Amino acid sequence: MPVPILRHVCHEGRYTPRGPGLYACRSCGNRATTAAFPVQSDERLVVLAGVLQVLAVPDGHQMITPTRRCHAPHLGAGLALALRLSRTQPVYRRPEDIATAENLLAVLDVDDQGPWVFSPEQLDVLTRAMDVRSARLPSTARQHPDFDAAIRAAHTRSRPPHSH
Repeated sequence: MPVPILRHVCHEGRYTPRGPGLYACRSCGNRATTAAFPVQSDERLVVLAGVLQVLAVPDGHQMITPTRRCHAPHLGAGLALALRLSRTQPVYRRPEDIATAENLLAVLDVDDQGPWVFSPEQLDVLTRAMDVRSARLPSTARQHPDFDAAIRAAHTRSRPPHSH
């Protein structure tokens, strides 16, 4: 759950990104760098509804952020569509995968804006659902290739290295 950052100068915390690691308050113009905000190693700064917030990203989890070039609910709806399609296909054999898919669907129904923090298990289930979506609805899968690629890259990063 994101937590808004309120500053002593800018009580509303309405900072907007001005560049890599640079934010500016929409009310007073006060500028601040990422270093000015107290975030731990398992936290990330995100801007939600124009308010700078801290989002916890537990170890092994990956944060997926919608790109600015696309309306975020479309991305969330695309992921939800993939998960709904997997209900009609034999995608998951293990009960825990089915439960994870249903949990993810509930998360996306509540928050279609992102950013989202997914566990390795959730990313595995999500990428398999995206594979089904790609096979069943190829035009839908091609709508946001950068976003799909970001999820697949996060899935790859979340997997533990295999020892040979």
